Amino acid sequence: MSGAIAVFVKTPGLSPVKTRLAVKLGQQSAEAFHLASAQAVSSVVQQLSDIQAYYAVAEQSALNHNYWQALPCLWQGEGGLGARMAHIYQRLLAKHDFVILVGADIPQMTLPMLFSASAWLSDNKPQLAFAPSDDGGFWLFGGNCNIPQTIWIDVKYSVADTGDQFLEKVQQLGDVKILDSLRDVDELSDLILLQKTLFKLKDPVPEQQALIHFLDSLSI
Repeated sequence: MSGAIAVFVKTPGLSPVKTRLAVKLGQQSAEAFHLASAQAVSSVVQQLSDIQAYYAVAEQSALNHNYWQALPCLWQGEGGLGARMAHIYQRLLAKHDFVILVGADIPQMTLPMLFSASAWLSDNKPQLAFAPSDDGGFWLFGGNCNIPQTIWIDVKYSVADTGDQFLEKVQQLGDVKILDSLRDVDELSDLILLQKTLFKLKDPVPEQQALIHFLDSLSI
């Protein structure tokens, strides 16, 4: 089956990036982390065989930006996060049998995690994959069926129960596979925990190793 995976990114200099992290680290370091994290994520997703990876870019003017040359780029579109995820999901589902969406700030994700989701979605019956994040959101969502626009946009994002809201709505559409919970990076404390998690990876890709060195250089 044909699958797609999209990594959601923002472009430093065109959109605010990691604003809470920037308060503690400074804007330059926060933006550098976002780029290094996105590179690590894109390197992991490209290891999925027979799955086409994309960048979902927040800014239409950045589709040809030097930052995002490693993968084909799609514009997220207008509106809030739910509307933008819906746009990318439905656009890719028109070309592929299933679609996976991930954030750029979970650089500790591993190939086995992504393979578990893609294998589950490679089925003819309606199936969904969902991976919660420790802050109450989710770091991965995937599906092989159409999802009504209202499900995406009727969720309140960036609150403690965002993931629960979203999961409650989508589970009516098909069987859901729940993946491991991971912590995304918004605060300095998240960055410290990420550093420890990356050190524990058994087989990090070079971009994850580069991120480890970058975090070491911050002396956090």
